[in-house]
Amino acid sequence: MYLIENYSGKLPFWLAPVQVAVATIISDADEYANEIIAKLSEVGIRCNADLRNEKISYKVREHSSTKVPVIIALGKREQENRTVSIRRMDSDKTETYELEEAIKILSEENTRPN
Repeated sequence: MYLIENYSGKLPFWLAPVQVAVATIISDADEYANEIIAKLSEVGIRCNADLRNEKISYKVREHSSTKVPVIIALGKREQENRTVSIRRMDSDKTETYELEEAIKILSEENTRPN
């Protein structure tokens, strides 16, 4: 309870119950999203896929309101280039990374500070 109050519900990445939400822009990216979920899970990152047929802005707003630290948006371009677009909580900025680089960055962030 103290941590939730202390962080106003915005828990640090390593402590958040759901660390990453993988949201697709088009249904053709669903398979790629499931591949990313599997890879993130392998390195111990708690994540879920949002494959619903909704607009990406709706998905981002919803996951932001539940305080998910990282939202990965996937569309045709990301699938073709094997990249991910990452948006962090409390930021309007989106950054694009190669898939393996993104997994490495998120995995390093998942280490609890001493």
